[in-house]
Amino acid sequence: MERSIVEQDIKPDVVFVPKFLMQAESDELLATIRARADFRQNYIQLYGRKAIPRLEAWYGSWDYPYSKGVVLKAAPMPEYLQAVIDRIAASGFGTFNAVLINRYRDGSDYISPHSDDDFGDPEPTIPSLTLGASRPFRLAAIVKGESSKNKLDKKTTVEYLPGHGDLLVMKGRTNAEWQHWVPKTAKHVGERINLTFRFGRKAGREMTRG
Repeated sequence: MERSIVEQDIKPDVVFVPKFLMQAESDELLATIRARADFRQNYIQLYGRKAIPRLEAWYGSWDYPYSKGVVLKAAPMPEYLQAVIDRIAASGFGTFNAVLINRYRDGSDYISPHSDDDFGDPEPTIPSLTLGASRPFRLAAIVKGESSKNKLDKKTTVEYLPGHGDLLVMKGRTNAEWQHWVPKTAKHVGERINLTFRFGRKAGREMTRG
């Protein structure tokens, strides 16, 4: 489900697929991830050592560095995740060889506004699969201009409410021109597990597509 928090004409290039996985498939995948995924509590250096407000698991053939010195170490792709990758490819959303899993344990876990730049790819396709509880997923356009880097035009905010088994695919210039986030909430909410799918290969010092 999508709604604009304010009236606006600019929209991100997003495809929302409700019930990409049916209830039984979603339940089985959620149970498998809870039992087998190697979730870690990572920390950033921001005015001292600070716990990231969610748990993370990374599966891909390369180390995944991001934000304030955090590096998620390479790990082989398990069969249960490869099956989801194959399902996404069969649906026409592209091929992928890595998965980042975020585990939001309750409403106090969140992720701040950011873009998935996919190692410099200006137009990455990033599918995002939700399992468990529904949490608001918001996007807002980045204010143009060098001096306004990382500032958001909140008048452009769009909100989705992906539920158990729903797929949201960010395409085109979305990650170049928009940021997205999952806000914290004081409301009682259940656990949400989110999988984002990436494509990359080692090419010198950076990841490139193709």
